Amino acid sequence: MIRPVLYAVGIVAAAGFSVCAQEGAAEQPRRMSSQELADWIDARFAAEYRRAGIEPAVPVDDATFLRRLYLDLQGRIPTVAQVRDFLADQDSLKRPNYVDRLVADDSRPDRFAQRSADHLARVWRRMMVPASAPGAFMAAQLDPWLSRQFAANTAYNLVARKLLLAMPRPPVQQVVQTTPQNDDPDAQAAVFQMAVGQMPENLAAAYVRVFLGVRLHCAQCHDHPFTDWKRSDFWGVAALLSGDGTKPQQPQPAPSIKPDATEDVSYPAKLLWSNAPLENIPAGKSSRELLADWMVSPDNPNFAATAVNRMWQYLCGRGLAGSVDDLDRTSPAERRMLDDLARLFIESEFDVRWLMTGICKSRTYQQAYSAGAASEDAGFTHRPLKTLLPEQVFDSLEQALGLPVAKADNGPRFNGERDQFVARMNEAAPETPIDYKGGIPQALMLMNGKLTADATSLDTSRTLRAVVEAPFLKQQEKIETLYLAALTRKPKPAELEFLLEHVHQAGDQEQQAFAEIMWGLLNSPEFVLSR
Repeated sequence: MIRPVLYAVGIVAAAGFSVCAQEGAAEQPRRMSSQELADWIDARFAAEYRRAGIEPAVPVDDATFLRRLYLDLQGRIPTVAQVRDFLADQDSLKRPNYVDRLVADDSRPDRFAQRSADHLARVWRRMMVPASAPGAFMAAQLDPWLSRQFAANTAYNLVARKLLLAMPRPPVQQVVQTTPQNDDPDAQAAVFQMAVGQMPENLAAAYVRVFLGVRLHCAQCHDHPFTDWKRSDFWGVAALLSGDGTKPQQPQPAPSIKPDATEDVSYPAKLLWSNAPLENIPAGKSSRELLADWMVSPDNPNFAATAVNRMWQYLCGRGLAGSVDDLDRTSPAERRMLDDLARLFIESEFDVRWLMTGICKSRTYQQAYSAGAASEDAGFTHRPLKTLLPEQVFDSLEQALGLPVAKADNGPRFNGERDQFVARMNEAAPETPIDYKGGIPQALMLMNGKLTADATSLDTSRTLRAVVEAPFLKQQEKIETLYLAALTRKPKPAELEFLLEHVHQAGDQEQQAFAEIMWGLLNSPEFVLSR
């Protein structure tokens, strides 16, 4: 089990900063830029490759990079025009510049920054409340609040603190609101507690897993079978979440909790990695605030590391150190690089945008995927293929269909069609980016669903109709355009030769042949993967 003392060694040295301390004053270290973070990541990975005696994968081509970046930051594939413009750009800095653009540029009509915030909100909500959890449907109501946090680039420790301290309101019956009210802008954060269950034991399990990367719930009924966690550890945290959030003006004895009315045992409040129970709650502070202060503190051994591990897993397919929900089972040697990157994240003042852009600008993020990298023995130095989330699949189908951007910006979308699609795909949603559990219902949804039918219909698909009816495009160019629209790449020579023959054999049914090609591209495994 990792101990807090491990975080006390080499914080500044690991970041490569120079600090000059004098009598009662210290010069603050200069904060790394996102490009300097990318260079730091690449230098560390180069050392890991040398240590392992392996060659790093080559960087992906521009088209693959752009598809990967759009899926990760925008939640959808790019348009054909965006792909062509990027491929034609000869600027040596076009990749890092495009990362900054997708994260920070909020000008119309693209609204890249807002799309990025909206997508990251969905990703983080799914991490907090998996699609298979009973409260997953309710948790979707958390998206607007999370999106506002990411759009404002709210420090991650503050986001976590808001989620810890937001208290669900009691139901109000028959209240007639006649004038607008200045409501608490963070009240919606309480949806998380409602989604996971408001009992102290549910909250303890959820908060510790999400923010500290520990499956503490395994110690709820008995001592943990695989780690050192005791039942007193679990219920010690739960005791701090058992109060109503009041803040007495005088110090109060720390609370205790009785797990079961049939048990003659009560557990005192206690923080993880501490052998002694808490004695008092300070004046003017609730027990939940005390827990929040400790959990998001830079001195907490797992808070920043878990955030970094989760971001790395989302962007690169697997965590930097073991399972993101089992960080306590990872040795100090295994989490060496993770802890160093976590220290930089702390020094950035928990800047999520800085972390995300730094990773995406690195050569490590841009390397090609490795065959077999999904196996547990591959280690974090290999990039696996990633499966798309249901929302990414739908929004990419929408993009391939060629719906106007303005439609996505105006009110409720698609009369519930998106929700129905996502609900069906959620039945096999991946728990991690490298899982794929799609079955027959999901395959039929893609093959025969309305959106796919629209995408391959000359009457409804703007993309398909624009391509097949373009008199200035040769057959080869039409096939290339369909590939760019669906897979963000041009066809390989063998693919092009086969499909040209298919079109030639169609005779006067040439348009139908192009529709069949589009259908095949949208239903290929490559469409639902991030390569």
